[in-house]
Amino acid sequence: MVTDRDRIRALPWCLAHGVLNSFFAIWTFGSSLFILFLGELGLPKGQIGGLLSLFPFCGLLALGFAPMAARLGRKRVFLLGYAIRKPVMAMLLLLPWVVSGAGRTVGVVFLSVIIAAFAVLRALAETAYFPWSQEFIPNRVRGSFAAWFTVVSLLASALALTIAGQVISQGSGLGRYMLLIGIGCVIGLGGVAVMAKIPGGEPIRSGGDLAAHFREMREALADRNFTAYLGGLAGLTIGAALMVAFLPLYLREECGLAAATVVRLDLMLMVGGGVASLGWGWLSDRVGSRPVLMPSMAMLVLLPVGWSLLPRHSPHLVAGCAALYFLYGVGSNGAIIGAGRLLFNGVVPPGQNTAYTAVYYAWLGLTGGAAPLLAGGILTLTSGWRPQVAGIEFTGYTVLFALSLLFLVLGWHLYGRVRADDRYSTRMVLRSFMNRITQR
Repeated sequence: MVTDRDRIRALPWCLAHGVLNSFFAIWTFGSSLFILFLGELGLPKGQIGGLLSLFPFCGLLALGFAPMAARLGRKRVFLLGYAIRKPVMAMLLLLPWVVSGAGRTVGVVFLSVIIAAFAVLRALAETAYFPWSQEFIPNRVRGSFAAWFTVVSLLASALALTIAGQVISQGSGLGRYMLLIGIGCVIGLGGVAVMAKIPGGEPIRSGGDLAAHFREMREALADRNFTAYLGGLAGLTIGAALMVAFLPLYLREECGLAAATVVRLDLMLMVGGGVASLGWGWLSDRVGSRPVLMPSMAMLVLLPVGWSLLPRHSPHLVAGCAALYFLYGVGSNGAIIGAGRLLFNGVVPPGQNTAYTAVYYAWLGLTGGAAPLLAGGILTLTSGWRPQVAGIEFTGYTVLFALSLLFLVLGWHLYGRVRADDRYSTRMVLRSFMNRITQR
């Protein structure tokens, strides 16, 4: 029988996975590099939004696939899905030849098929990962482990972005992106291999009954605490995506920053997340998830206002952008750690995690997919729209920041209705913190 001690001993392998997978994600699909790559191909913003939405929309597959993943073995499904997606992504290396030989239209179709296949494999693997992670990460260290995982992943991401910034600044065209994609896919395979050391995720022979699975999902949706959590998740996911999905293009087109500078700004996000994550994780394991989640959401609510008010042609523009990226790293990682711990420690019953996590991942996919589509559509409709009010120019990006603010406020409110997973409330923790400061 696997004990908590065995699980904790295996967690460094998961940290190694976080490091290696960060290089893969940053150099392929998971950073501003991918947005700049699509822009280099000349894709309009509507098409970019459509491609970005494929990743989360495929999460809807979790609704039907979750019991099959349990029956096949969650660990096996995760390893296969994450392993196969690397050679699929590596097929992008053929894109320059496809474009030159068959034309740009065929090249875009080729790109779309690869991204769709990759997104499906990712969704199937992560459908298995969430309930598996509830099994192999002990509750008493969940917050701290999430913090350490975030820190090592962010450090790796920062190094990957630094290297990528140098590569991007040294040339032009698609070739510089192809180099990063190829190396990233090789490193990513190593990240899959180390996860084989993690215990748990064995096949559940009674996990393939679809009728029972859908009945349990209906029961999950009748859980008001869970639906309040899903509402908060929607506000956070859509609000954050509306703010950052096209931020690299905003900085390029509206602010005039170079591509290499835009890539390097991501480093400030990593620094902010890394600085704050250990504190957020330590705090969540001692006072609960809500005292971490709610202040983090409050910080995120302020950021769309900051982006809207940031002078686009100031000599201190880069410093202002860096500060906002840093604060986004602090707030977003606090929200991720707090919401993730709250989900598994207080919202999802361990005996029903297949149904609950299937609904969770599908909802995350639906909301996460809607946001870039909405953002791309708004930017397409408002192309060339630049009214001025009191000397202040408004653009499609202004609309995105305003909608982001509304959704983040909604998410903040709904998360506040979720039952706390510890005896401490957010107000109690803040009051204690202020008392300690005033008594010094």
